[in-house]
Amino acid sequence: MARRRISYLSGFAIGLALVAAAGCGRKENDDGGTPPSPPAPSTAAPVAAELSSGPVNEPAESGLAIKRAIATADGDHAIVRGCDDNADLWLIDEGDGTLTQLLTQDAQSLYIEAYGERSAVPDDLTAARGQAGVFVLEQLLYAGASGEGRGCSAPAADYVVTARGNEPFWAATVTTTGMVWKQPSAPTQITLGELQSEDAEGTVSYRARGEGHALELFVDFQPCRDSMSGEYFAFSARAILDGKEFKGCGRVGKQDAP
Repeated sequence: MARRRISYLSGFAIGLALVAAAGCGRKENDDGGTPPSPPAPSTAAPVAAELSSGPVNEPAESGLAIKRAIATADGDHAIVRGCDDNADLWLIDEGDGTLTQLLTQDAQSLYIEAYGERSAVPDDLTAARGQAGVFVLEQLLYAGASGEGRGCSAPAADYVVTARGNEPFWAATVTTTGMVWKQPSAPTQITLGELQSEDAEGTVSYRARGEGHALELFVDFQPCRDSMSGEYFAFSARAILDGKEFKGCGRVGKQDAP
């Protein structure tokens, strides 16, 4: 199967999908390593099609909308089950190998958000015969532990982008109309409007003002791991609140934002 190239960042702030520290730092800052290289962007926009449990004798429609699923290591391969599906699918990892690495080194089972699609088992994949189908993963966007109130049991995202970091803890959420900032110290929550966004050279930025504060959020296509939880994010984030900078990780939500 030929790997597709996807435009993860281009035009997200104007309607296309963005696929998408002190605590949640970039890999090269945390451990001195080089993060895996993501697929090169193109001008193609993801097609909104959901992972389904339909007939397995025909490939599903192009599935380049964000999929929510549980990925589980199973011997020398992995199985993926969509949050709204009841079938186990053989994982074909056509991304950068991050998910396979996480399942091998970090956990046997992970909640994931990813671009990919369901398909029938290829004739040449004899090991997968007997499975309901395959899940062809194009790009891993997020991976973390599942459990009560998390993963598939949590509701689907109602935000456009969310970002957070640790030490000090901070969180910024981009909605369709503005941003919300949260932190432990006063003011613990700030609501900002007059949202503006810009997409330039692989970075999407958001700016908003409210309650006497100014906030900027920059989201980069750069892998990031949360230093406390170990969660994987495909994006790093940098926030500037009233001139003070915070670093962390970013996560993508709704794809139909204006």
